[in-house]
Amino acid sequence: MNLLYLEATLNNLRAQWPHAWPGMALVVRNALAHLGWHDGATLAPRDRALHDCMFSVIAAIEADGQHRAARHQEPQYHNRLHFADAVVSLTVLLATERQIAGRRPADAPPSHAEWLGMLTVVSHDFLHNGQINQFRSEIETLSVQALTPYMKQHKVHKDDQALIGAMILKTDPAFVAESHQSIAGLPFDVSDTRCLLVLIQECDILASSLPATGGSLTQQLSDEWAKVAPDRSQSLLTNKGRLFFLKHMALFSSPSSRLLGIQASIDQQIAQLESA
Repeated sequence: MNLLYLEATLNNLRAQWPHAWPGMALVVRNALAHLGWHDGATLAPRDRALHDCMFSVIAAIEADGQHRAARHQEPQYHNRLHFADAVVSLTVLLATERQIAGRRPADAPPSHAEWLGMLTVVSHDFLHNGQINQFRSEIETLSVQALTPYMKQHKVHKDDQALIGAMILKTDPAFVAESHQSIAGLPFDVSDTRCLLVLIQECDILASSLPATGGSLTQQLSDEWAKVAPDRSQSLLTNKGRLFFLKHMALFSSPSSRLLGIQASIDQQIAQLESA
């Protein structure tokens, strides 16, 4: 997997959205297959709980998205396409991290940390209301509250429930800079939850950071904010707004993102905008 693969997959999702949408379950199954998972494989009880919870949540996301879309109420940005973008991006980051670290073969089944990461990303904007946080983790707290009954139903280990909830809360962009700072100089290992959180934060904004998909996603976020914050909505569409995002919000420090060339792509976009 490389940046060209990621961009091609993101473009393929857009070619199918929304009228030929294959469904979140298929997107996630394909992603897991790239991480060595196949339906019917044996799982440890703790990972089985994460797997089963994830597919219950996916079914709920799909049903909610279809219900709101039929009423023209599905958020313009925080919709099923965003969930899929994040899942695909996390998959590429995890697969690249395996390649760099050399701890797990490319075709090995997902580790416990990878299962935790996938459930977190699938759920991080669960039932997003299309609003803007008025304080840290406001909307993310609602997602954790919506997810908790599913985790309890599937008997997700209490430690895993706490960790997933904590990581979802920190997908609020307000936490991103400090998360990257917290791993500076550390050996990068996804079994370290600080490193896993950075990958999750990176995958959340990766599609928005790429030139091929960033423009349309910025427009979608602007449309989502149009009624709740008109001035902020319009500022997203300016060169100044894009530069602010690329310089201060699109933070990438993982070995995976470096190998993929994400920062180089961002630097090139910044240079083009500053010379315009």
